[in-house]
Amino acid sequence: MKKYFLISLASLSLFSACTEEIDVKLPNSDKKLVIEGVIENGKCAEVIITRTIPLFSAQGGTTVDEFYVIDAKVYVSNGVVTDTLKIMIDSASSLGLVYKGSSSAIVGVPGQTYTLKVVASDGNVYNATTSIPYPVALDSVWWKAAPPEDTLGYANAHLTEPLGLGNNYRWYAKRPTKDRRFIAAYGATFDDKLIDGKSFEFAYTKGYDPTDSENSAENDSDAERYYYRKTDTIYIKFVSIDRASKEFYTTFEAALSSNGNPFASPTTIMGNIDNDGLGVWCGMGAFYDTIMPTP
Repeated sequence: MKKYFLISLASLSLFSACTEEIDVKLPNSDKKLVIEGVIENGKCAEVIITRTIPLFSAQGGTTVDEFYVIDAKVYVSNGVVTDTLKIMIDSASSLGLVYKGSSSAIVGVPGQTYTLKVVASDGNVYNATTSIPYPVALDSVWWKAAPPEDTLGYANAHLTEPLGLGNNYRWYAKRPTKDRRFIAAYGATFDDKLIDGKSFEFAYTKGYDPTDSENSAENDSDAERYYYRKTDTIYIKFVSIDRASKEFYTTFEAALSSNGNPFASPTTIMGNIDNDGLGVWCGMGAFYDTIMPTP
C-alpha cells in the first residue's frame, strides 16, 4: 500500500508542476534590410528594399511604413557609369514599390559586371556585385497534356545545354491575361551539374504568386491546381544566372518549403549582400519564348 501511495504522490507532484506559471521572455530581434535586386540584359536595374518583420511583436505586427524602405539611396555602376535609381510605383513588381534605373544611364549587357550600392537612412552601406551571363536559348517550348487529362497539362521545353560546367538557370512563366508578373514555379532553379552538354526535355507546373491574393493555389479547383489549360497562352522567361544568385534562390526555395514544419532542418538563405544585409543582387541573361494555345 505504501508503494502505491508514493506513486500517487509523485503523480500529484507532476500534475501540480504542469500548472505552474512560466514567464517566458520573448527575444527581441533587430530589423534587417532585405534587398532584392535584378539587372537583366536589355533592361534597367530594379531593386526592392524592405525590412524584416519580427517574429514576436508585443504590438501585434509591423506597419507598412516599418516594412517598406522608401528613403534609401540606391546606385548601380558598370565601372564607367553610375546610375542613381529612383523609387516608383509599379503594379507589375512583387510588392508594388521598386527602385528603378534609367534607360539613358545603364542597361544590362551580357558579359558585363555590375555593382550595387545601397545607403540606408541610418548611414549603413550595403554592397553587392553580379554579372549578366550570356543567355542560353531553349530549343522549343510547348504545352503537353498530363494523362488522363486532355485539357490540363504542363509547360514543356527542350534544352541543348552548352558543354562546360558552371551554368545556372531559373525558369519563369506568365499568362498575359491572368498573371501580373513572371512567376517562378517551385524548383525553378537548377545548375548543369548533371546535365552538362546534354540535350533533353523537361517540364514545369503552373506557379503561383505569393504576393497576389487573386492568384493563389487555393483559388484553383482541386482538379486544375498546378495545371495549365490547353487554351492558355504562356510566356516563358528562361534566365542564366551566376552561382551566387543560384545559391540564393535554391536556399530561399528550401526555406520556403519547410515553413511551418517543426521537423524540418533550418535552412540558411545564402545571399550576396555584404554588411549583414539579406537578399540578392542578381544579373540575368534572359531568353524569352511563347507557348501558344493548343487547338
